[in-house]
Amino acid sequence: MGPRFVIEQFRFRRQGQWFYREFGQLAFLVGPTRSGKSTALEALLHSLFLSSATVMPQVRKCELLQVVFRVGDVRWQATRSGRTTRGLVSFKNLSDVSAAERVFPVATRKVGEVSAGGFVQELLGVPAASHGSVSVGLDQVLGATVVLRQRAIASAFLDGSDTERILTLKAVLGLWDEDLERLEKAATEAKSGHDTARRTLTQFKKLRDDGLLADPDAIRAEHEQKVRDHQSAAARWQEAEGQLGGFAGERGRLDALYRVADKARKKALKKADEASAALEKAIDAHARAEGELAGLLQPAAGCCSRCQQVLPEREAGLCAQCGQACGEGLEDLRETRIAAARAKVEHARLLRAEAEKAAHSAREAAAATDRAAGNALAARDAFDRDVVDPQRRATRDLEKKAERLSVEVEQLKRRLNDADFIAVQEQQVRSRKEEMEQAQVRRDIAQRAHDQRRKELVHQWSAFFRTRLRQIRPAVETAVISPEDFTTLVREHHDEGAQLFTEGAVAGHARAVINIAMLLSLRDLGRAVPAVRVPPLMIIDCPLAGLDTGKADQETGLRLLNTLAAAADDRDEDGYACQIIATSKGLLPTAVGLGVSEIRLDEDHRFFDHAPRLSA
Repeated sequence: MGPRFVIEQFRFRRQGQWFYREFGQLAFLVGPTRSGKSTALEALLHSLFLSSATVMPQVRKCELLQVVFRVGDVRWQATRSGRTTRGLVSFKNLSDVSAAERVFPVATRKVGEVSAGGFVQELLGVPAASHGSVSVGLDQVLGATVVLRQRAIASAFLDGSDTERILTLKAVLGLWDEDLERLEKAATEAKSGHDTARRTLTQFKKLRDDGLLADPDAIRAEHEQKVRDHQSAAARWQEAEGQLGGFAGERGRLDALYRVADKARKKALKKADEASAALEKAIDAHARAEGELAGLLQPAAGCCSRCQQVLPEREAGLCAQCGQACGEGLEDLRETRIAAARAKVEHARLLRAEAEKAAHSAREAAAATDRAAGNALAARDAFDRDVVDPQRRATRDLEKKAERLSVEVEQLKRRLNDADFIAVQEQQVRSRKEEMEQAQVRRDIAQRAHDQRRKELVHQWSAFFRTRLRQIRPAVETAVISPEDFTTLVREHHDEGAQLFTEGAVAGHARAVINIAMLLSLRDLGRAVPAVRVPPLMIIDCPLAGLDTGKADQETGLRLLNTLAAAADDRDEDGYACQIIATSKGLLPTAVGLGVSEIRLDEDHRFFDHAPRLSA
């Protein structure tokens, strides 16, 4: 059985004041209709972190809800808002005052996040089983193994959908095997892959029969020819690339000759420009020298030989130009100056002649280097035009042809694959079938061992179930639980045959008795088999409804109460017993055993409005 799970106290805060209710080992909330019994149980379930619990108006008036409970030897205090099904729940370890408070959301939003229910489920030792889209949370555990609500106790088999109930009971019974789930998933995926391959093969066979698939032999022959054409074109392209690469050396040599010639041309042109500049200077110098000589030889009458302005009148014996005294010997000075000017003219003429010769030579050298550079450039361009460019165009054409043939080869290859798909798909179907069969064999081996264990365990459960049913309804002759879906077959002495739960009569509330016997026998099984992790707690809303009309029903109700009382008082070797919290419309019969705690309610004494205050 799972660890001890006892609800010690339920607390709630209204307008800043705390109130409480306590529950014993066997507690009944007793009162007429509309006295708040179901509301009290829903509030208790809401405080147990169930996101599916109904939030009644009386609960919404509570600022906070708090439940003190024990799991094993550890006492916990959990607190949450009473006004929403979501929010946060804080847990305080009352057995270890040094332990930090832990807070969990009621509903998770992130992958891997732990909810409040998940935390309690982990405390109870029930695995978080999952199968496909269905998973087992605290809602499912309590709904299928702990709680019987009034709205479904006599009409629904336990709680939740069939898929959820089966998976939850497997988890609680210790029958959920993660390795088996993995093998089952692998077998399912292998079968799905095999079915998909078979459907695809059927579709291609239909296309073949309708003549929509090409002839594989014709496509194969065309594909082989295109492969040969592509190989030939690729070889010619590589050969042309090699020839083009060989021309690079000659073209580089011609380009190097042109660069050398062009460099020489630029150098000669620079020297020609320098010689022309020197010639212009020599011409200017020669012209200035001749001008000076002409000025000395033929000065203008009455004008200055330097500025050519009219000379002023001078006194007798003074030079008309410089105003100095003219004596004998001055005429010789003029002749000397003329001779010097003529010598300067001659020197300038010689320099000019040398400059003209140098400029002529430089121009001829520049013209020669220009012709050499032009010839080198023409040779390089002619090689490009006549040799390199045609080879480059031929290489590019061969490359395009090889690429085009490559595309055609790939297209034919795809067509060939499509045409050959039937054979390929048949092989795929065989491979998928082999994978499926191997996966099924592995799954079946594990499944057989699991089924045997499951049958043995459910057989034990059926024996406990039959015993519990007979305690309440002695007329029960046969009571069996199905190991496949955990449904029940019950037969009484007066029945013609065994009936499923859904076939049982509502009168006398045989279905409610079956539900209660299922939960009681599950706890009996938990005591006998430690792997069964059922919480030792039962919350039952109106188990006696309909059992007060006739004598037989009243007797059944009394046996039911005594059975619940005995279960709540039946302690195991560790001193633990199952805590049972239930409701009843009327006062309990005096024949019920001792130890029953009654919380009496009516319209003037409601569960919330008249609860005791919690002292500080």
